[in-house]
Amino acid sequence: MSDAPMVIGLDKVAADAAWRPVSIGWRADGGSWTHLPADRADGVRMTVSAEADSRRLLITLEKDDAAALDIAFAVPRKFQAFGGGERFETLDLRGQSVRYYLENFGLGNGTYLPSPWIATTLGYGLYLPEEAPAVFHIAAPFDPNMLRIQVEGGRLDLEIHLGDLGELYAALIERIGPPLMPEASFFDLWKAGDWRIENAKTVQADIDGHAALGLPMGVKLIDAYWASEVHSFAFDTQKYPDADAMVRRMAEDGTEIYLWLCPWVVVGTKSFEFARAKGYTIVDAQGELITRRPGANPNIVAALIDYSNPEAAAWWSDSLRGLLRQGIKGFKADFGEQLPEHAVLHSGETGGKAHNAFVRYYLEATIAAFDGKVPAIISRSGSPRVRAPIWTGDQTSDFCPKTGLPSSVRAVQSAAFGGWSFVGSDLGGYFGTPTPQVFARWTQFSCFTPLMMLHGLGCREPWDMDEQSAAVYQTYGKLHLALRPIFEHYGQEAAHGGAPMMRMMPLAFPEIDWSAVNDWDQQYMLGDDILVAPVAFYGNTRAIYLPQGEWFDVLTGEYVSGLAWRIHDVPLDRMPIFIRKGARLTLASDIDARRAVQLVFGDAGDSVQPEPEGGWSIDAIGVAGSSTGSPAALPMVEDLEAWFGTGFAWTRSTDHAGSST
Repeated sequence: MSDAPMVIGLDKVAADAAWRPVSIGWRADGGSWTHLPADRADGVRMTVSAEADSRRLLITLEKDDAAALDIAFAVPRKFQAFGGGERFETLDLRGQSVRYYLENFGLGNGTYLPSPWIATTLGYGLYLPEEAPAVFHIAAPFDPNMLRIQVEGGRLDLEIHLGDLGELYAALIERIGPPLMPEASFFDLWKAGDWRIENAKTVQADIDGHAALGLPMGVKLIDAYWASEVHSFAFDTQKYPDADAMVRRMAEDGTEIYLWLCPWVVVGTKSFEFARAKGYTIVDAQGELITRRPGANPNIVAALIDYSNPEAAAWWSDSLRGLLRQGIKGFKADFGEQLPEHAVLHSGETGGKAHNAFVRYYLEATIAAFDGKVPAIISRSGSPRVRAPIWTGDQTSDFCPKTGLPSSVRAVQSAAFGGWSFVGSDLGGYFGTPTPQVFARWTQFSCFTPLMMLHGLGCREPWDMDEQSAAVYQTYGKLHLALRPIFEHYGQEAAHGGAPMMRMMPLAFPEIDWSAVNDWDQQYMLGDDILVAPVAFYGNTRAIYLPQGEWFDVLTGEYVSGLAWRIHDVPLDRMPIFIRKGARLTLASDIDARRAVQLVFGDAGDSVQPEPEGGWSIDAIGVAGSSTGSPAALPMVEDLEAWFGTGFAWTRSTDHAGSST
């Protein structure tokens, strides 16, 4: 994009262009809305500029006495719109009012991860570069012929990007930057415990449980209230009598530890008294302390830390550095949605406009603790300006369309489309006790997301569940680890400005009218070649819509053609997966030694592969569809046949490496 946009005026935008605004409005403080045609909006200063390549327009509206401004575009009866950040209820936003407003609300139409970006199938996308709260009314029922944007304040800055969905995603990433690529260990198996009972004994039980299943526990997340008090930055010695030895022993065994964080200090603690005395807590316009009950917890009254204060941010970062020096790998940055309207930050920003910015300050101070190294963090809430890895928050342990597993399937796709490629969910859901069916289906879905993490209130320990739950977790935990080269390859692609790792169907196959396909948002592409179709509802019958081309159906072991529906009765220990014909999948056989095998779906062609990519050495190449035995010392053959529902004709690689795709 050019750095020198040229002022052109609204009259230079073609009258029939879908992205030409048709209406401009304002709201007086305490008053109602006034709307006028865009080319006759007297009293509103409007500037229209364009990049030299005409692929981006910039519109600025200003009205000094306006409490809010809006701009509207005419839309046809049939189109689709996507974006808006992480979405739980629907991916197609037509007919929705989508708030750019951070909320502790990971279900339905709320979101922990809002984004001021909407991409349409009309050839354009809309992006608000500022952080002020806003609403996108996208052919909403009360205004079905308009796509209307309303922004709080007397100035509205809007960028209009032109192109198809792929081009619009690329333009967004060019504008905001690509996601932050974590270290490869991010793709290991994660385990968090129930924070209400977590202690050194439950940590050891998690180690033992994984070992009993023959699985390495790559990351142990110690959740809330691990410290003697919130933000003493020291382990509770009652819960963890010898924390230093625990951390050291786990590191020696290859398990990294992440610790829970929150952006507040609890009234009555030493950390609160320190932060309050230093002026590190958030106040109102009169300088009075603002307290909240975080997470609606009736037992806690807390004050938010003002990370816009450089001294407060430095105290926070330095405190986390101390934990990193003790051997802690990283942090779970929880919450961040609590800034109230009447807050006044050290920066001078007020709570209304700074509400979306607060989590950015929080995450930036946390990332600063890593001093330029790859930050090891996951967060629940986020800012489009900081795209660190995330998890989808607190879903229910069921198949409820708006709050359970189906909502998480949508959330990871929409988060990825908004620029957060490194994402997962609480395996099994956070609230409630998952049935064996819910647990199995969530395990299968989580296997095909970058972050596979057991977490929730109550039992999420498969070794303490029924035999089938343990077996399903063991099977798909192994597969998740085997997918490491694929996660790394597409993660690098996303981190360098390419397509997201998980791709919703309209992004991967824009030539299809997905508005005519039921439940398309319950399937997605992992990279170029793997179509993932979780069974995210009660019952085992699953219908999957195959795009054009030839696909290997792992449930039947045969190649099938799209465009077509495939309907399967899916056993609880299996999952519908389709591999594009011609694909070469590189799967890890030994992560530590970075050795792998390559599976070929279709004609094997020339077995000599390109130079090693990502350091993975290919020991053998297997062609799907028949079994002729395996080379010696290839212990994962049985797993491969279980995962992909077929045998493989194996040849020994000449020790060239294949692409991680």
